[in-house]
Amino acid sequence: MKKIQPFYYAFLIFIFLSQPSYAQFKKGFSAPSNIPNSEYPYINSNGQVTFRVEAPLAKKVQVMGRDSKIPFGKKPTDLTRGEDGVWTVTISINPGFHYYQLIIDGTPVNDPASKTYFGWGQASSGLEIPHPQINFDRPLPVPHGEVRERWYQSQVTGKLRRAFIYTPPNYNTNIKRKYPVLYLQHGAGENERAWTKQGRVNFILDNLINSRQAVPMIIVMDNGYAIKPGIEIPDGSWGNEAFGEVVVKDLIPLIDNQYRTIAHRNYRAIAGLSMGGGQALEVGLNNLDKFSWVGGFSSLLKYFDVDKSYDGVFTEPVLTNLKLNLLWLGCGIGDDFYITNKSAHQELEEAGIQHTWVSSEGGHEWLVWRRYLRDFGSMIFQDNSIK
Repeated sequence: MKKIQPFYYAFLIFIFLSQPSYAQFKKGFSAPSNIPNSEYPYINSNGQVTFRVEAPLAKKVQVMGRDSKIPFGKKPTDLTRGEDGVWTVTISINPGFHYYQLIIDGTPVNDPASKTYFGWGQASSGLEIPHPQINFDRPLPVPHGEVRERWYQSQVTGKLRRAFIYTPPNYNTNIKRKYPVLYLQHGAGENERAWTKQGRVNFILDNLINSRQAVPMIIVMDNGYAIKPGIEIPDGSWGNEAFGEVVVKDLIPLIDNQYRTIAHRNYRAIAGLSMGGGQALEVGLNNLDKFSWVGGFSSLLKYFDVDKSYDGVFTEPVLTNLKLNLLWLGCGIGDDFYITNKSAHQELEEAGIQHTWVSSEGGHEWLVWRRYLRDFGSMIFQDNSIK
């Protein structure tokens, strides 16, 4: 029987996202994405955001979001110069995380008042606008896990690589306990720190674990770009062809050897967003001897064919359904990838492949992916779902 999200879930998402385009707060505050002691960007009580730039010699100052699919990013917004040479503007921006840049006399620059985030293939300014009605992704007063930076020599690429590892609360004290592992991937133009910085993965899992909605787990976040030594990147390639081998030959042995894991496919999951969602589906479905939980969030699907993709794994629905504890797909209806993801869902449904499909409001954005991680993370490794 095909697993599908119940109607009430979609209804709650609709109610949640039917709020005004900007949030309402009891009082204004500096954006949590600002560098320490920086007041601006400032989130006003009505949810609008004020930008402030000191540039007395500039002739024109603008601000622009990096995503052209949201109102903040369709075109640059002019700031107004004050007599003191300080430029300001107040605009409405939807809650969530947004990449942005300043444009000073035609030159794009990062905002020195913002922390930097690696996105769009470069260090970018970022703006975090909390949603006043939700807190699942906030640093609440609960026991916190730890995010570790792990360097390792890849046998596949021949290079030194870096992964970020989340270990749950009490990992260091409960030394007899072993944990399941989720391999979690970023999107194109981002890197291995994206899920921690932009995605707030550690806070999401801390909160889920504290409320007993998720099984305590280790999360591994690696760089999705990988090529073998001596291989020239062909035109049109993203330079990620060897990533699957990195996961199977480098990461899984490393993590199972260096961390207290339950080294079994029933306790190993893989998921990702956008490019990372496509990678998670490819790596997971091509290696069902190693993974039994697979999730794709707004996945980049190249030439999906239910009869041919992933070495034809879907042509044997009875066997594949037995091997998969969960196949989870989700995409926002405002996402450019929505049509291909919905089509994949429909093909899977017609082929008799059990899976969860979530069609939600939103576009290709981090608030959507945080919600998907919350939902996927609360479903994996549950004893009543293991086949």
